[in-house]
Amino acid sequence: MMVRIKGKGLKINLSVIFVCLSCFFVSAQQKPYTIIMERINLDLQVGINDGVLTKRINKNLPALLPDGSWTDINYADAQYDPLNRIKDMATAYIRQSNKLYQNKEMYGAIVKALQNWLDKNPKNKNWWYNDIFYPQAIGQTLILMRNAKTQLPVELENALINRMIRKLKTGDGANTSDEALHYLYRACLTQNKATLDSAAKYLFEPITIADGKEGVQVDGSYYQHGKQQAIASYGRVFAGNSVNAAFYLRGTEYALPKDQLAILVNYLKNTFLKTVRGSFYDFNVRGRGISRKDSLSSGMGGMVGKIKLFDPENADYWDAAQLRTSGKKPVDYGITASHSQYWKSGYTLHLRKAYTFSVQTASSRTLRTERGNNENILGKFLPDGATNIQRSGSEYANLMPVWEWDKIPGTTSRDYADDSGATVLKEWGIPGSTKFVGGVSDGFYGVSCYDLNYDSVQAKKAWFFFDQEVVCLGAGINSNAIQNITTTINQVWLRSNVSTSNGIQKNGKSEVWALHDSIGYIFPHGGNLEISTKAQSGSWYRVNHFQSKTELKHNVFKMWLNHGQNPQNGSYQYIVVPGIDVAGLKKYNRSMIEILKNTDEIQAVKHTGLNMLQAVFYKPGTLNADGLSLRVDQACTVYIKNINGKNPTLYIADPAQQNASINVLLKLPAMLKPQNINCNLPAGALSGATATFKIKE
Repeated sequence: MMVRIKGKGLKINLSVIFVCLSCFFVSAQQKPYTIIMERINLDLQVGINDGVLTKRINKNLPALLPDGSWTDINYADAQYDPLNRIKDMATAYIRQSNKLYQNKEMYGAIVKALQNWLDKNPKNKNWWYNDIFYPQAIGQTLILMRNAKTQLPVELENALINRMIRKLKTGDGANTSDEALHYLYRACLTQNKATLDSAAKYLFEPITIADGKEGVQVDGSYYQHGKQQAIASYGRVFAGNSVNAAFYLRGTEYALPKDQLAILVNYLKNTFLKTVRGSFYDFNVRGRGISRKDSLSSGMGGMVGKIKLFDPENADYWDAAQLRTSGKKPVDYGITASHSQYWKSGYTLHLRKAYTFSVQTASSRTLRTERGNNENILGKFLPDGATNIQRSGSEYANLMPVWEWDKIPGTTSRDYADDSGATVLKEWGIPGSTKFVGGVSDGFYGVSCYDLNYDSVQAKKAWFFFDQEVVCLGAGINSNAIQNITTTINQVWLRSNVSTSNGIQKNGKSEVWALHDSIGYIFPHGGNLEISTKAQSGSWYRVNHFQSKTELKHNVFKMWLNHGQNPQNGSYQYIVVPGIDVAGLKKYNRSMIEILKNTDEIQAVKHTGLNMLQAVFYKPGTLNADGLSLRVDQACTVYIKNINGKNPTLYIADPAQQNASINVLLKLPAMLKPQNINCNLPAGALSGATATFKIKE
């Protein structure tokens, strides 16, 4: 049909308009797929070193058999290879900067290897490879090859796309976003709106507060495989997939909604990125992944660089984080002091410019660090008060093969003749054994506690966090085991000479201290202190049966207190002072730290320099000291700021998470008379969180 409208010389051909509008709508439909796939393609090539890539290919390409297989791969139990090798070839083939760009021989190898994979249809005993890694790797390879001048045969590509199809499991936290990512790849390859709708929905599904379920918790920690702290194990997968999804879909109709953006940004800023010092993770947040080579290397720079593109409001923060985690700036660049008590997960993170100090514990409400798929075989004591102390960030990196695993830093445990006693005997889902586990925090300072009762060892363990130092107390250490019971202070790479006090007298008292790698350790009451700087041997295989059996040998600094056999009501006291040298340690004013109590009923420390008191009450009781009186009618953790001034502040929490209120009778030096404070505590999902009370005369 053609309609001619006369007037002012205007002619309109409606059939032409219809064709133009049709083209516009087709273009508008195609545009999201094109934009998203181009972003994925570019992202897959970020950080590629062509020389290293070519070297890998030149090793693997000649070994490819005529049928498209490699002899060194067990296709009946295939893992990352051969798909990673094929993806390597596809990456080089499309990159003009690579020597193998448009190499005909390699193109033939790519086709043969993909056809072989299609024909063999490998399956792995671990579902993760079948449902997540295989379809992701195939999708990435196909997206890369869409940029090749010579495309893959249509029948082969279509068959591989069909092979990617898996039934998506929802409500499974990081695993759901992992599966949704290959849905996104498939949606772009097929330009299928229904698949893209599903991909976007389930990529963002885990970005929610899932109290008690797998995912982000109300305290900012992360659960996976039940109520298990997984901040930078599965939480790393969640963070990476969520950031990628928001990055790929930004500016489209599928962009991340603002309410979910707020949850993601909060998790990244206030939890996840705080566990990375320089470019290395805190070992306490890596879960069973601690047993994998290079597992503490974060590789965060690239991911952080994407975030500001969909969260420009915090661009300065992301810029600083990217520079810090990529090594372009010092490890303390952009760091601000904080103290986080993750009451849902038993994790404490104390952050200062000079150091990071964390503690991991498990309660009867949570699960212990898992052994699974024969990974983390020797990690039995990881959730028993393990302390991660970092200055450079790399103190523990790749040390796990030679660790003595019954001497994990911070833990009190039996000293077995070999590491067999540190073996986790059951895979998956072991709950903690006690309920009084947690702490109190104002966001900058705090105290954490752990009622240890595991492997025939009992102890009351507490950590008091300040600016320059962390005070570590243990009391009520009991065991009827035949082994010596030890408390390990640290076990890290040997990186400097070890300096010790050698019984030097200070102010008429014997001063016991040690220093290694700019971290000082002070022992106010001495103790049976032992230090080793010997080489230790082991292999990755001993902690993870998917790793190398090659025997390694490294020099290790290891320091521990020996409580002997059959200790009854044993105790320890030590102060960790990071960022100090021998001269500084000799001048360090330890009088600012007053350890008021260290028993199995009360552990308390006053910091006169900061004018604060921190205490753990394992039962109702009273603390009297220096004109101060503090009585509580329930077990709790208490922190009082400005104890000698006007308008002090009381912070209180119930580590057992079972009391609705706690009554506090408090008399501070500046008070004319004691005050009775009825402290109503957070409830529901917030049980265990800190309650705050301003004290006024």
